[in-house]
Amino acid sequence: MKTALVTGAGRGIGRAAAEALVKSGLQVFVLDKEFAQPAAGTEPIQFDLTDLAAIPALIMRIGKLDVLVNNAGIQAALPIDRYTDEARTRMLRVNLEAPVELIRAASKGMAERGSGRIVNVASVAAFMAHTDLWYGVTKAGVVSFTRSFASYLGPQGIQVNAVAPGPIDTELLKNAQPERITQLMRAVYTKRVGRPEEVAEAIRWLALDAPAILNGAVIDVTDGCFLR
Repeated sequence: MKTALVTGAGRGIGRAAAEALVKSGLQVFVLDKEFAQPAAGTEPIQFDLTDLAAIPALIMRIGKLDVLVNNAGIQAALPIDRYTDEARTRMLRVNLEAPVELIRAASKGMAERGSGRIVNVASVAAFMAHTDLWYGVTKAGVVSFTRSFASYLGPQGIQVNAVAPGPIDTELLKNAQPERITQLMRAVYTKRVGRPEEVAEAIRWLALDAPAILNGAVIDVTDGCFLR
């Protein structure tokens, strides 16, 4: 049985991705800072991703991993002149440094077996102006390290790809600045907010069914709110 780890799986896209992987027959570990109720059939791990030093031991405790989904992310929803050092540091830690450390730790076992799939959750924010500047910076960073790790790990049989969602019905969107939501919804083709399950299906495909040649790709799940 294949094994997966999904971060930020307490709700939203992460929870939906975990459910999709369980339905596909995987043993799924779900990680979050806290859980209201973990998705059925998953194995919950309560963990604070700001604790970078504990990540290698976490991965060793889980054991064999075939799939890593780096979904966890936070957004301060603040204009740049209201950012505190603490808010900026925490966002960089959770959105950028933690997924890099998770990939570094998880890819060691994948490389030994010559196979593995890593899916990172970026955002349309990586490609356009954003009212929360540091959030946009971190998501652009996710795109960058996805391509860097794909180049580095590809020869070892590991695929590293990403999805870049547009407006999705999650707590993160509800907490975004109103002007940001208006900006996005003005452009989407269907004039509706996307569902976490729709992004989860793209994640599941990359994790299980995408052809081996697909590496370093960023799949836009934006409903047309940004075209590139």
